[in-house]
Amino acid sequence: MPEFENIRTAAEAIGRITCIKTSVEVGLLYRWDNGDTQAALYEDNLSETPSCPEQQSNPDLSSNRS
Repeated sequence: MPEFENIRTAAEAIGRITCIKTSVEVGLLYRWDNGDTQAALYEDNLSETPSCPEQQSNPDLSSNRS
């Protein structure tokens, strides 16, 4: 049987995913033992398109300009 190098067997949480508007934690970022990373959102926040309450659909980039 051939041995595959990209088989994922274990993952470690390396970061938290938070909403930039509300600072509410919505998931975790994992790194697999083969180097891949994967985001995992909490079930309460799952929808077709992940979003945060009060989040603008188009960010106002002009406010950050000097």
